[in-house]
Amino acid sequence: MRRKNIKPIAALLAAIMLSGCGNNGMTKEFAKQKEAAESKSGIIYKTTYFVTTEGDEGFPYPETNSAGKVRFVCNTENGKEALTDYEFDDAHGSYCLVENIFIAPAMTDGKWGYVLLEVPMESEDGEGIEKPAEIGEIVWEIEPKYENAEAFTEQIAAVKIDGKYGAINENGELVLPAIYDSMKYRSFGVIPVSLNGEWYFLGANGNSLFGPFEDAESYEFGFAAVKRDGKWGYIDKNGKDATAFVYDEVYAVEAEGTAWVRTGEKWEHVQVRNY
Repeated sequence: MRRKNIKPIAALLAAIMLSGCGNNGMTKEFAKQKEAAESKSGIIYKTTYFVTTEGDEGFPYPETNSAGKVRFVCNTENGKEALTDYEFDDAHGSYCLVENIFIAPAMTDGKWGYVLLEVPMESEDGEGIEKPAEIGEIVWEIEPKYENAEAFTEQIAAVKIDGKYGAINENGELVLPAIYDSMKYRSFGVIPVSLNGEWYFLGANGNSLFGPFEDAESYEFGFAAVKRDGKWGYIDKNGKDATAFVYDEVYAVEAEGTAWVRTGEKWEHVQVRNY
């Protein structure tokens, strides 16, 4: 039986779905996420992982007022709760340390540090919500002293010292020296860094695993976007090619193993897999 002209049903369905998306195949939701990711202050990530949103229930997030000042709030069963009265000049997303205690980067007087945030919890008898003690009091876990500070992932965070990036642990101790031109977030135990115009992936102990590349993004769902010879593609957790390097722009791999990519003016949703 000759079958070479018969397209798989999944491919036909994907084509039908993309044809109705507009924007050369890009969905409106993805276009919105893309815009939000690119407008984020600080280090720019192509994933929407760190884009400030209204947040999941019980997770603190920064909220900007009309004057451009930021305070931390969270969503609870009782509605939105303010966690700080103090207003920062800027802030990024939070990271859970233990149960209802979070740590988040915040900037005041031109310097970045990390504040502790306590989220309201249900009382032990189940009757209502216990307010954290001293709502509005600022507890600096790591004093403001950095030129930039990013959110924690996997127990470390990127910070900028004297124009260079390094990484600190939750105690504020440097675990990667501040010698890099840029640094993105750690995932799957690997962190992308740039040095002298080239990007590398470092392991947990700071050893170089993969690279160099012209650009690189953090791992998402086992794959990382990297740029080589002027084009983007994906590598797997072992550093092996997972796609061809033919794309002009790419975004992070999603839970289903798919990713949005652009070739010329056309956006499409592709499957990323090991060769």
